[in-house]
Amino acid sequence: MKIQSWTKYSIFIWTSFILIQSLLPGEVSSNQSDFIVDTLHPFIQRLGIHMGVDTFSFWIRKLAHFTEYFILGVLLFVAYQSSYQKMKLYTIIFLQGLITASIDETIQLFTPNRSGELRDVLIDFLGVMFGVLFVYLIYQKVIKHKKQI
Repeated sequence: MKIQSWTKYSIFIWTSFILIQSLLPGEVSSNQSDFIVDTLHPFIQRLGIHMGVDTFSFWIRKLAHFTEYFILGVLLFVAYQSSYQKMKLYTIIFLQGLITASIDETIQLFTPNRSGELRDVLIDFLGVMFGVLFVYLIYQKVIKHKKQI
């Protein structure tokens, strides 16, 4: 198995980022979300999308979960795709994503004013799956294009 070192390091750095975010106390995490909500909420209201601040904040937080793990899925696929056959590739990626999401939410159980939620593990896992699907489709498009040349 040959994995390029930049991909190993990027997975390590990104996973560390995710887990460090879980160690942030609830107030710090909320302040990060509130900054995004305060910045974007007026904009979406001007677009005619009427959503209360609390609802919008909820969706921003869930989208953050999904996006973090979408990126992780992309990194894992890029790192492992040339090293494993399809079934083993997807098994390893999805297990690593699920384990990371479970650790992430478990850390939050022990972090002040945070909660670990099964729903967030599922959102995280969906992020990994969609990240893998996204990169897979791009790879297929590139391979198809190369065959046409």
